[in-house]
Amino acid sequence: MRALTRRQWLTITAAGSGLIGAMLTVPALGYLLSPLFEQRRRQSFRVGAVDHIPLDTPTPLTVGVVSGEAYDTTPVERVVYVVRKSNGRTLALTNTCTHMQCNVHWQEDLNQFLCPCHGGLYDMEGRNIGGPPPSPLPQWVHEFREEDGATVLYITNEYDESI
Repeated sequence: MRALTRRQWLTITAAGSGLIGAMLTVPALGYLLSPLFEQRRRQSFRVGAVDHIPLDTPTPLTVGVVSGEAYDTTPVERVVYVVRKSNGRTLALTNTCTHMQCNVHWQEDLNQFLCPCHGGLYDMEGRNIGGPPPSPLPQWVHEFREEDGATVLYITNEYDESI
């Protein structure tokens, strides 16, 4: 058997180290980058019964929502403004201003949603009518289910941008 030269030994050592490094790096990169290639998990969340909500009065209901992105599985409390219209239509609006993502609040005396950060105004259906907001309040993608004789609102972790 022939003795290895210093150059051959360094070449084999460098190649082996590179191979070991690649074997450790590829799974780690796959783990870290996998959320970029996964589709968002669409989930439904029970908000509550809506039969008791008065007509034409935005009513805030709170629900824990999981974003469905990456590894985040912690529910975040979100406010859903439910608006039952007299024409039978029901809206499930977010309380997040489209200008700087501040929380909007329903002001009964103004009959409008008000963003306290920069004075943004939205009408009862979420349309932006004053101030800096560039677009209407997003509406949660939602559905209604009958449970024990009551109409129950469920939202998903997605928005429907059309109003």
